[in-house]
Amino acid sequence: MREQSTGLIHQLEEADAATLRRLWAKSMVTNPPETFTARLMRMALGWDSQATAEGRETTKVRQSWNQIIKRRRSGTSNSPAKTPPNPIASDGTRILKNWGGATHEVLVTESGATWNGESYTSLSAVACAMTGINRNGPKFFGLGEVSKS
Repeated sequence: MREQSTGLIHQLEEADAATLRRLWAKSMVTNPPETFTARLMRMALGWDSQATAEGRETTKVRQSWNQIIKRRRSGTSNSPAKTPPNPIASDGTRILKNWGGATHEVLVTESGATWNGESYTSLSAVACAMTGINRNGPKFFGLGEVSKS
């Protein structure tokens, strides 16, 4: 397998941009990005070839995993088990926060949170509305992540 990888790398060294684009389309099953130079295509194809020869994760496999992770984080996966909007605080949790000389009450709901009679999509959105700047909501309200013991 390693000999095939070495042979392809030597072939890549001699290939012009048009040949590299054809090799890319065959290997990656997609066209290379328009901004990729011949040098970048050589490096990416060579890396992919070596990864395949050594049994490591190829670019295509890594991209597929990244898409799955992205879908799961955004909640668009087809999986019936979804992460709730506020995994640290469950629906009905009441949070009191002293800010700007006043005590503010936030109620965690199934769809996010409410504060001052307004609905928000997340605790971070409430923290932003309350302070005027983007903040990590759970951290702002003193909610730590569940320890992994």
